[in-house]
Amino acid sequence: MPRNYKKRIGSRNYKNYSAETLRQCLASIENKEITQRKASEKYGIPRRTIINQLRLLRSKMPSRPPGAQATFSSEEEALFVDCILRLSEYGFPLTIFDLRIVIRTYLEKIGRRITKFKNNCPGTEWVSSFLKRHSCLSQRFATNIKRNRAAIDKETITAYIENLQEVVRDIPPENLWNFDETNLSDDPGQKKVIAKRGAKYPELISNTSKSSTSIMFCGSAKGELLPPYIVYNSKQLWNTWTEQGPKDARFNNSPSGWFDMNIFNDWFFTQILPILKKQEGPKVIIGDNLSSHISVDVLNACDKNNIRFVCLPPNSTHLTQPLDVAFFHPMKVAWRKILTEWKASVQGRREQVLQKSSFPVLLNRLIDILEPTREVNLVSGFRKCGIYPVDANPLLERLPTTVDKTALQDSFLQSLEAKRLEWTTNRTTRGRRRKLHITPGKSVTEELSTLLDDKENEELAQPSTSKIPCRRRASCESSYAESNDMSVHDSSDLGSLGDLENLEANTDTAAETYNENCNFKPIVKAVGQYVVFTYEEEIFPGKITKITKEGPYISSMKRSLKSWTWPKPVDEIQYNWQDILGCIEVPKKISTRREIYSVPELDQTWGF
Repeated sequence: MPRNYKKRIGSRNYKNYSAETLRQCLASIENKEITQRKASEKYGIPRRTIINQLRLLRSKMPSRPPGAQATFSSEEEALFVDCILRLSEYGFPLTIFDLRIVIRTYLEKIGRRITKFKNNCPGTEWVSSFLKRHSCLSQRFATNIKRNRAAIDKETITAYIENLQEVVRDIPPENLWNFDETNLSDDPGQKKVIAKRGAKYPELISNTSKSSTSIMFCGSAKGELLPPYIVYNSKQLWNTWTEQGPKDARFNNSPSGWFDMNIFNDWFFTQILPILKKQEGPKVIIGDNLSSHISVDVLNACDKNNIRFVCLPPNSTHLTQPLDVAFFHPMKVAWRKILTEWKASVQGRREQVLQKSSFPVLLNRLIDILEPTREVNLVSGFRKCGIYPVDANPLLERLPTTVDKTALQDSFLQSLEAKRLEWTTNRTTRGRRRKLHITPGKSVTEELSTLLDDKENEELAQPSTSKIPCRRRASCESSYAESNDMSVHDSSDLGSLGDLENLEANTDTAAETYNENCNFKPIVKAVGQYVVFTYEEEIFPGKITKITKEGPYISSMKRSLKSWTWPKPVDEIQYNWQDILGCIEVPKKISTRREIYSVPELDQTWGF
């Protein structure tokens, strides 16, 4: 069944008139102003069509579109639509293939066979027609969310809004602030191009990498936006990395490229606190509950300046964070466009990666593009997140609604609810932590101050100036990902009150874990050495191609079933020396026809 019918050469004309012309023709005949034959000549409508339309008009029977009889009744298709919508609300939307399989299962269950369906399974053309008949359905790209994010329910949102209402009562919108960190990557993403029909892998030559730069944004419910705070992934900060950037923007650096407690303190005292001191009355700062965003100095400053620090519910920023909901998406769309244009320029084609000296200029251009819609987006974000005005309905409307049990079978409901429960239930527990009970929506200053007072009264073995070394490996999750709860070290790990300044959890590094099981050679800092390095908590082999002051450039290999291969184009980016676990032997080529290699040092790690 072709999707778009094409008229054969020499075939008869078909409906060379509009519906309005047909209506006028029938009206003139019904009013006995003209005969059928003369009406056919005047309006250019075949007489047989006029006869059929008059018969249908006089019989008062409902008309149906031309074509073959529908495969399923309207009641059956309505049930299909309802099931699709309910599955989508529950977080399990169907693909075209899924819908075809579901309908085939339905036909087999009722013992019905459709001859025009191959193997009793509808084709893609039937699905296309089905979507056209039901305008409430459309194909969209789905956003993946984690299981713990999907577990947010009505009770959590309602309790959060009730607590928030007490905190933000009688506070003007210009005193309500939301902060969040995000990152801008060096990859503009994929885009559609025109290529030869049948080409499997059309490629666009563009230098990209996996690097990104972290940025802290902060906006108010009135639509004001503070200058950005940029953190580079480097050990040094050079003056060329700060030139020609946004007005009043601040720049910093860290070995991981993310915000830690010291950098967050610097942002708080240099960016937002001077603004809040100029405002009258109580102020509210709303942010996620990352442990790196809480420190003694920040809480003391909030107490002195009548600032209330409010934490969002865990794993809910996709619903409750105004910057996430309404600001970051248009920002990253504009950033991908700017980055694509820059990489097509002479300088962009010459550079392998986005240089830090070019980043401030592009960021300044991004801020200028966002300026016309900045106020509208921020105000909309606070309203959609139910913060200003305080309202739980915008949040509850985006949660899965109650399924109408009269429309679906009880067995289907039970399996659907069991499937969602299986995905949203957290089976793992973390040890060596003591949860800091902070009620979402409430100010955390008073509760943490009480905790600090209790800590001061405890008798500690170590002096108050002692520090416990805490080695932490940088996780490769996005800079705006949030922890499940705000945590501090267990009392057995804390030496004094001063240790509360280091609220980061003690975690073992990936290098220590792998070195216990793998015997890698010592690291040799030389070009041409084959090494093993970590990326996103996994290990890969590669070859050092260049060494700079900031670290080595490594050409990485990729997995190919139970072997390794060199990707095309070459996957070469800069890493830190801390990412390298050790040196290995030259990978062994295991095929005479294909470029595939074996790395014996990693066979046990990857389960080969």
